[in-house]
Amino acid sequence: MIAAVSILLAGCSDDSKLGPPTPTGATDIGGPTVTSAPPPPPGWNPKDVVPQSQEEAQQTLLGYLQRTINALPAGITFDATRFGGVGSGNIGCDDDATSPDAPTRFDAAGDLVVPEGTDYAALVRQIGDVWRSWGWHAYERDEFRKPNQFGFSPDGYRLHVVSGAREGYPPGLEGSTPCFPGQLARNDIPFPEVVSAT
Repeated sequence: MIAAVSILLAGCSDDSKLGPPTPTGATDIGGPTVTSAPPPPPGWNPKDVVPQSQEEAQQTLLGYLQRTINALPAGITFDATRFGGVGSGNIGCDDDATSPDAPTRFDAAGDLVVPEGTDYAALVRQIGDVWRSWGWHAYERDEFRKPNQFGFSPDGYRLHVVSGAREGYPPGLEGSTPCFPGQLARNDIPFPEVVSAT
């Protein structure tokens, strides 16, 4: 009997670790597949140009929105009226920052109002082509409704166009500025709710 217990205990005193072996390499945890961005344009060397005032931030962003609309077929406008005046404004650059001088950026969002019969998917692709023609880094992102295009300017401004949330709805267009010091932020400078071709 003692011999039998000794054999059992000897089997239990193995120095190997308990449980399954530790996995190595990547582990699939589910969720959408994320792909890396395509390579930027040749000579791409972006550098954020930090706005020196709220007005500068807004005017530069408005200029990029205006150039985008001007490059599209006649009759297309950027329209934020659906948002009731809250389609634009300052957004903190760091969700955890609480100080009044924490960096902020200006953001403007709206719908694209388009002539009847417009091919929305073709329009989204055309907008990406417009941005690329300016030397911007523009590409489609997997984690957003498709088709979409995200454009990044060499001076730190961003524009993106995303397919409508429901079938038959036109794409939405949004833009944002580089981050700037929070003490420059103001809420008394109006931003156009509609941008039409000039």
